[in-house]
Amino acid sequence: MSNVAKVKIQGLYGLPTTQTPVTAAVLETVAAYFRRHRGRVLGLTGAGVSVPSGIPDYRGSSGTYRVHGHYRPILHHELVSQHASRQRYWARSFFGIRPAFHAEPNAIHRAFVSLERTEHLAGLITQNVDGLHLTAGSTNVLELHGTLKNVQCLSCKQIESRDSFQGILETLNPGWTEFHRSMARSGVEPARRPDGDVDLPPELRYEDFAYPKCRQCHTGDYMPTVVFFGGNVSDAVRSQSHRMVDDASALFVCGTSLATFSAYRLVKQAREQGKEIMVVNFGETRGDKEATAKLEAAAEDILPHVATMLAQELGCP
Repeated sequence: MSNVAKVKIQGLYGLPTTQTPVTAAVLETVAAYFRRHRGRVLGLTGAGVSVPSGIPDYRGSSGTYRVHGHYRPILHHELVSQHASRQRYWARSFFGIRPAFHAEPNAIHRAFVSLERTEHLAGLITQNVDGLHLTAGSTNVLELHGTLKNVQCLSCKQIESRDSFQGILETLNPGWTEFHRSMARSGVEPARRPDGDVDLPPELRYEDFAYPKCRQCHTGDYMPTVVFFGGNVSDAVRSQSHRMVDDASALFVCGTSLATFSAYRLVKQAREQGKEIMVVNFGETRGDKEATAKLEAAAEDILPHVATMLAQELGCP
């Protein structure tokens, strides 16, 4: 990629980096990568893939950590052990989850579906918890950090859909429900984060929010089926992610800064195995040194075009 013209921009952490102009030559470089490893490319995606769907990221130029420097996420140990932390989480999620449910897959998600259908892509590992890869139609997807679609009892492990759980929260908190409806009628929505969290309106207090005990064991508390900050990926998911890297001949990293070690270690594994690693991300990533090729560009400017090129070569619509 050294012969590709580049333009200086400010990187993720304010450091100088470069932007790759998306030319026909750049698109051909990415297409050639997929041809070279056809059927054995593993995708690794992050929050940047869902930004065009209206779901904000954490570390991008308009991400939560940039725009809200004071933002502090709820940590795993706080959620499982502290009533006040559960009130804070469920109160904020009460407002943020519905828009997340209504998000639609974008051109990047659809491009990954196309690459799978044309047998260029073996599968996907995503750090996203929004479920949009599956909604788009991708079939071989490992959700590394879980999904917002469900909640699980911490005691008996019973699982309930997040949608039905929202209905229970609305019944338990009628004042909050009416306030939410009035916000919707006015067209005002609080700023959302990738995990469905929001800034709580000043008219409401966490201390007043009620949440239910488990409907099965009647003693346990629920939490979303996602990996919170400070939590760990399950042994089963971690093992599956490593097997997927083992089975691939190339790793395509897209829309992620690889700030979480659970994702970065997969890049390290691929590098140690001598596999070709291509990174497409607008901003620096933790895995830039491991990358065989790095394109400093937005995925939506590259992947849909490449997927179309490859599909047309095979006579696919």
